[in-house]
Amino acid sequence: MKESQIKCFIEDYFEIILKVIFILVMLIFGSITTYITAYSNVKEVTVEIKDKYIKKYDDKDIYMVVDTNNNTYQITDLIFIFKFNSTDIYNSLETGKKYQIITSGIRSRVLSKYPNINSAELIDK
Repeated sequence: MKESQIKCFIEDYFEIILKVIFILVMLIFGSITTYITAYSNVKEVTVEIKDKYIKKYDDKDIYMVVDTNNNTYQITDLIFIFKFNSTDIYNSLETGKKYQIITSGIRSRVLSKYPNINSAELIDK
């Protein structure tokens, strides 16, 4: 091999390595962002339901709930904690009633994310 061919090979090799490193960094960043916005910051809150609605987003329905303090929550499935009952939770909530809810996630206006209701228990009046 000529010296110029070896130099081109090494440059191509390093370019591929840099692309792989960039992709890995982006995957790690995406995983951390997903964890922070969906699975962290677990809270137990007492709320009175003021309104419920379904938000359409990219041909997907997202269940939304607003409490009497104008806090908005979403109800979506979370695969990593095996939560697949979002429809059941949404249908069990009634406006005007109080619930003890467990939420996770954060409110992010930039990402249009809301705390996620993971469970809800009716509080007797």
